[in-house]
Amino acid sequence: MQDRADVRIMPPIILIAALGLGLMARAHFGARILPSEPAAAIGSLAIGASIALVFSALRELQRAKTAFDVRKPTRSLVETGVFALSRNPVYLSMMLLYVGAAFLLNSLWMLLLFLPTGSALCLAVIRPEERYLEHKFGDSYRAYRRRVRRWI
Repeated sequence: MQDRADVRIMPPIILIAALGLGLMARAHFGARILPSEPAAAIGSLAIGASIALVFSALRELQRAKTAFDVRKPTRSLVETGVFALSRNPVYLSMMLLYVGAAFLLNSLWMLLLFLPTGSALCLAVIRPEERYLEHKFGDSYRAYRRRVRRWI
């Protein structure tokens, strides 16, 4: 087995594809979520939370001297900081970014694609990563998985 997760599609591609589909649907069919001002406020808050979360996760990964890039080997199991609250804070951050964009663009269609986007991310990226981490770290990863939820 190669020393990296068997992820066949890079996580940002899933997000970009969903954003593109949402934008096309918005352009053809419209449909707003809320009036503009509250939608923009919610979108800004979600994007701010996304940025804070990803930088916090990056800091923990750097402290542990392990890879941020899914195509590289994981050198250690990170269980500190935001990783004590979510096994996937980077992907959670991506989904917050997606929700923020949906609200900033005030697109119901983009928001409706939230669950399919999260599901695609889970199936194409998170589950292969989990298999890799379980194979590499064994009981330590299984114990971590029992203590910490996948998302929040």
